[in-house]
Amino acid sequence: MISRWFRTARWLCWTGSGGLTLTGADTARPVFSVTKMFLAAAVLRLADSGRLDLADEVSHRVPFAPSGITVRELLNHTGGLPDYAASAAYLDAVARQPDHPWGLERILTVALAEGRSARGRFRYSNLGCWHLGALVEDVTDVPLEQALAALVFDPAGMRLTFFPGPGAGLTGTGYDTGWAGPAEAAWASPHDLVVFLAGLLSGPLLSAGSLTAMTTAVPVAAGPPWRKPGYGLGLMIDDEYRTFGHGGDGPGYTSAAMITPAQGRSVAVIAPSSANVDPTTLTLRLLQVGT
Repeated sequence: MISRWFRTARWLCWTGSGGLTLTGADTARPVFSVTKMFLAAAVLRLADSGRLDLADEVSHRVPFAPSGITVRELLNHTGGLPDYAASAAYLDAVARQPDHPWGLERILTVALAEGRSARGRFRYSNLGCWHLGALVEDVTDVPLEQALAALVFDPAGMRLTFFPGPGAGLTGTGYDTGWAGPAEAAWASPHDLVVFLAGLLSGPLLSAGSLTAMTTAVPVAAGPPWRKPGYGLGLMIDDEYRTFGHGGDGPGYTSAAMITPAQGRSVAVIAPSSANVDPTTLTLRLLQVGT
C-alpha cells in the first residue's frame, strides 16, 4: 500500500494512528526546523542578487552578532555558537507562557550562557538562525515574514506557507511558534514542502552555483536513521541515501521534507506529536521505495 501511494503522490501527510493518507496535504501546520531551508534559500537568493556574500562577516550588518563569523558559518552551523532550545530557562518560560514568545535580546542572553565552542566544526545552533533572520531584515529592510514571502514562498509557488508575524503563529493549544524565531517558526503544508524542494532542485529559486554551495556538506555525527550524514547550508544531507532536506520537531508537531535529486522524488510528512511517528525515518524509508 505504501509503495502504491508513493508512486501516485509526491507528498504524504500522517494524520494519526490510521496510517498514511493524502488528507490534509493542503493544510498549513508548524514545521519547526524545516524553516531553516527557507531561511537558507532566502540568504542564497540575496547572494545571487549580489546583495550579500557568503564570506561576509555577519557582525558588519548585525552589530550584536559575534565578530568574525561569516554568513556561510551560520548557515552550516560551524561558527561555534551555542544553542538555547534545550536550556532550562527557555523551556521553563515556554511552559509558563506559551503564547508570549521572547524577543531576540532574551534569546541571546540565555543562549550565550551556554558557552561558545571553536569555529570550524559542526555544532547545531538555532541562535545562528536568529542572526541570519536579522541579517535578511537588514538587507531587505522589511520584516522577516515579508522577506521570506517575497524571496522564497511566492516565487516557489508555496500557496499556504508563511512565517508568522507577531501573534500570528498560535497553534490550537495556545503555543506561539514565535518562540522558535527565524530558526523554526514557519508553517507549511506537505504539498508546499514538496513544491519548495522541486524549486530548489530545478525551479526558479537558486542559481546552479548557490545550489552547489547549499548542498556541499560538512561532516555531522548523527546516528540512525542517518547512514552518511552531513550538513549543507540549511540542509541535512545523506550521501548514502543520496537525499537532502530537513526535519523539524516542536510542541505539537514533527515534520520532515526530503528529496532524492537523482530521481527527482520527494516526500513531506507533518505528524502530530501524538502520532508516535518519526517523520525523518519515515521520509527516508519512503524515498528508498523502488530504488
